[in-house]
Amino acid sequence: MSIEESPQPIYSPEAQTEEEHLSLTPEQKEAVRNLTLGTEEVDPRIREMAAEDVIQTLENGHPLNRIIPGKEGETAGFIACQDFTPHEAYIKYFGMAGSSGRNLFREVPAFFEYARQYGYTKLNFNGWNPDLNRALQRFGFERLRTDTSGEFSVDFYEKALTEEKSQEQISQERAQAFEKKYLAKLQQNYEQTLRAVSKENRPKKEQVIAGAYEDLANRLQQTEGFNFGNIQQAVLKLKLARYFQNNDTLDTNVLYDAVIETPKFLGTDKGSFHRLFEVHEQKTIQKIAETRKRRAEMTASEGLNPYEALFTTKSGNYYMARLLNMPHLEEESDYMRHCVGTSDSYINQMKNGDIEILSFRHAPHVDPRSQRLTEDRPIITFEYDLRTNTIQQMKKASDEYLDPSDPYFSDIIDALKKLRGTETDMGKKRDFKKIAESELQNIKVSDFHLLTENGEIHFRDFDPESGEFVLKYGQMPITSETSRSDIAKIARILEGIEVNEEEIAQTEEQISEQTKLYIGSLFPSIFQRYPNLEHIYASTLESRISRSSLEIGGESEQVLRGKLNEVDEQGKRKIDINDFAQDMLDKMFQSEEFQNQQKNPEQIDLVRLKVRDLGFSEGATTDQIYARAQELGLELCPAEVGPHQRLKDLDQPMGEWYRIAMKQIADRNGDPFVFGLERDEFGLWLDGYWSNPTDHWGSDGGVVFRSRK
Repeated sequence: MSIEESPQPIYSPEAQTEEEHLSLTPEQKEAVRNLTLGTEEVDPRIREMAAEDVIQTLENGHPLNRIIPGKEGETAGFIACQDFTPHEAYIKYFGMAGSSGRNLFREVPAFFEYARQYGYTKLNFNGWNPDLNRALQRFGFERLRTDTSGEFSVDFYEKALTEEKSQEQISQERAQAFEKKYLAKLQQNYEQTLRAVSKENRPKKEQVIAGAYEDLANRLQQTEGFNFGNIQQAVLKLKLARYFQNNDTLDTNVLYDAVIETPKFLGTDKGSFHRLFEVHEQKTIQKIAETRKRRAEMTASEGLNPYEALFTTKSGNYYMARLLNMPHLEEESDYMRHCVGTSDSYINQMKNGDIEILSFRHAPHVDPRSQRLTEDRPIITFEYDLRTNTIQQMKKASDEYLDPSDPYFSDIIDALKKLRGTETDMGKKRDFKKIAESELQNIKVSDFHLLTENGEIHFRDFDPESGEFVLKYGQMPITSETSRSDIAKIARILEGIEVNEEEIAQTEEQISEQTKLYIGSLFPSIFQRYPNLEHIYASTLESRISRSSLEIGGESEQVLRGKLNEVDEQGKRKIDINDFAQDMLDKMFQSEEFQNQQKNPEQIDLVRLKVRDLGFSEGATTDQIYARAQELGLELCPAEVGPHQRLKDLDQPMGEWYRIAMKQIADRNGDPFVFGLERDEFGLWLDGYWSNPTDHWGSDGGVVFRSRK
C-alpha cells in the first residue's frame, strides 16, 4: 500500500466513539514498549523512564488516545494524551514506526478538528524530539518556554484551537452584555413611571414626553463628539418621563445646553433634571465670573480693547457704553477728571460682579466738513450697583451733577429708560429701582409731582402701569389730612405697594385685621401687638420701618472671627473693621454675655428705623433715643448682633450707614462705643461709633433695636 493510499483516518467519527476507550492487549503493550524504547531521537534515559508510563497513559480513557495500525493491522504507533488543565489536551507521548505506510502530517488537521469537537481549546506538548518539533511548528504550534526537571531541559509548545479573544474583545462583550441588561432595566423603569400617572393623563404626558424626546434626540445626534448611544437614549426618555410626572413644561434649549455641558448626566439613570439645572446655573455663573475677571484684567498692551456698546439714544447723537477693564477706567478718569480710574477700588468691584461702570458718550460719526471721524468722548459716568439695582453715581466731568439745562438732558432720560431694558452678564434686566438722591440734586421737582420722560406730572395724573420712565419724585408728605385714596396712590408710586383704602390706617384706632399699611406716629407695643402688619411708616412713605430676624450665638470666637476676616479672589477683605470695632470685638468675645450666647443660640426679632421715626425730628441724645425706644416696646440688642448683622447685610446700599442700639463697650481709651454698619466706595465696614449718653444722633441716622418678646 502506498503512502498516497493511506488506511482509514485515525481521527474520524467512524474510528472511535466517545464511549470507547483504549484497553491494550499484551501484544499491543509489547509493541508500544518497543516503539518507545526505539525512538532514537530521544535521550535513552527518557525512553527508559517513559516505557511503562506510555501504556498507563494510553489506557487513561482520554478521547484523543489512539493506537495507530500499520499496513497489516499491526501496532505501528500511538498518541497518548492527558489533561492537566480543563479544555487543554497535553500530548504526553507520540511514537511512530517508519514503515507504517501513513503520512500522519496529512492527518494533523483532522486531529485538530476532532479535538475541537470534544471541547478542547488548546493542545500542548513537551518536545523531546527535535525533528517532530520542527514539523509541528509548521502547523501552528508555538514554543512558549523551556521547562527544566532535574538535569533535563525541554521546550514547551502550544497551539490554540479556537481564536483567542483579545482583552478589548472581552471588554466589549462584557459591555454589550451590561448594556443589554441595563437597557431592559431602563425600559422597565420607564414603564413603571408611566403607570404611576393616572390613566386619563397618561396619553397627554406620553405625547409631551415624545415631543421633548424627539427635539432633544435630533439635536444631540447632530452634535459632533457627543455620545448618544442606546443607553443615553433610554436614560433621556426615562428622565423625561420622571420630570413630566410633576411638571407640564420644559425648556428644551436650557436642557440641551446643560446636557452638552455635563454629558455624563445621560450615562446613568441617577440624577434629576432639577439638579442638572442647578449645576448648569452654577457653571454658567462661574463661566461668566471668569470671563468678567479676564476681561477686567486686560491691559492696554493687548491690542484692540473696545468698550461694550449697549445702545444709541433716539437722536443718534449719543450712546451708552459699558467700561470693561482698567485701561477703560483710566481713560475715562483722565478725560472726566474724577476718581473712577485712580485706584483699584472700582476695578475690584467690577471683577467681583458688584458694580458696572457705564459711560454716556458722544456717538462717533464722520464730520461732514472735515470728513474725519469725530472723537468718541465721554459725557457722564455711571456707577450701577448690581446688588441693589441702584444707580449710585451719575457724574459729569469734575464730579458735577446732571442739570436740566444740559443740551443732552432729554437724551439722558432716553438712555436711562433704555438702560432698564438691557441685560447684565447674568441675564438680569438692569431694571434699577432708584437713582441716589445726591446725583439728582440739581433737578428740582414740585411737591406731589414726578419728573417723567414726558415732563413733570402730578401724581394723581400718573399711571403706574404706563411704563413711563420716572427720573425723580418730588416730596409727597403724608399728614392726617391726606386722604386714604391719595395714600394708596402714593404708596403704589413710591413703594410699589398695592393696597386698598380699607387696608390703610393712620392711627392705632383705625388698625383692623385687614390693615396692611400703617403710616403715623409709633405707639407702645406696636410691634408686639401687630406682628402681621406688613408695612409700617412713621413719617414718610420713603422711609419704611423694617423688621427682620437674626440668629446669634452658637459660634465660637474663632469661627466668627474667621467669617469676618474672609478675603476675596484678589486677597482683599470682604469686610473691613475699624480700630474702634476691633477693640469692641476683643471685649465682646471675653464677655459673659457672649459665653452664654455661645452655649444658647437664639433667633431674635429686629426693628430698624430712623431717629426721626421715634419722634425726634431734630435728632436726640443716646439716652433719649434708648428711653423712647423702651417706651415703644423695643430693647437694646446683644453686642453680638453687630458682627452677625454685618455678615448678613452684604447688599447694603452705597453710602448707607446705621448703628446697633446696644449697651456701650469701651475702647482701649475707655470711650463708649456701639457697633455701626456702613458701605462706602471702599467696601463694607463694621465700625465703632462714639455713643456717650449725651452724644447727639442726627434725625436721619438709622438704628437697629431688638423687639421685646
